[in-house]
Amino acid sequence: MHEQSKDNIVEKLTVIRAQEILKDKAKMAIIELLRNEGPSSFGNIVRELGVSQTTATNHILELKLLGLIEKKTDPPNFNLNEERYKTLLSFSKE
Repeated sequence: MHEQSKDNIVEKLTVIRAQEILKDKAKMAIIELLRNEGPSSFGNIVRELGVSQTTATNHILELKLLGLIEKKTDPPNFNLNEERYKTLLSFSKE
């Protein structure tokens, strides 16, 4: 497979995934919480979303894998990666 073809496939998958994330209320609630309130602990995210720890963990893990949020260790908080979030928004408009 040519390098350009791989890049096109990755870009298309990124656009599709971006659109899915923006439609996912729980994932967007985490993103909005971090955007509006800044760094947040896991416990605070669980309380604010009103979901189980397992559900919150699954959403956070996916957002971390996509580079949308980062975990800081001192203090243990999650932060929004603003640059990656802006990229996500730009992909969703395509």
